[in-house]
Amino acid sequence: MSTQSAVPSPMEARLAGYWQELLGVDAVRPEDHFLEVGGNSLLATMLANRIEDDLGLQVGMVDLFNTLSAVAAVCERLQQETQAAG
Repeated sequence: MSTQSAVPSPMEARLAGYWQELLGVDAVRPEDHFLEVGGNSLLATMLANRIEDDLGLQVGMVDLFNTLSAVAAVCERLQQETQAAG
């Protein structure tokens, strides 16, 4: 039995939509790794630009080569830091 919640966080759901659009897949799961579902460095750059444009967050490329849930956690942390500083 998984310890992760069956319901994705709002950030995870938003990022899943970005991944689906960029990677041309029907669905992604929290445990899916960006590279393993068809990602590459060019698509990661496009994803980073999309995250910055839509969410105002600058995510490092190394952080994008991870699972959906890990990328969402990074974005959530950056969002919290931005709000705390703002």
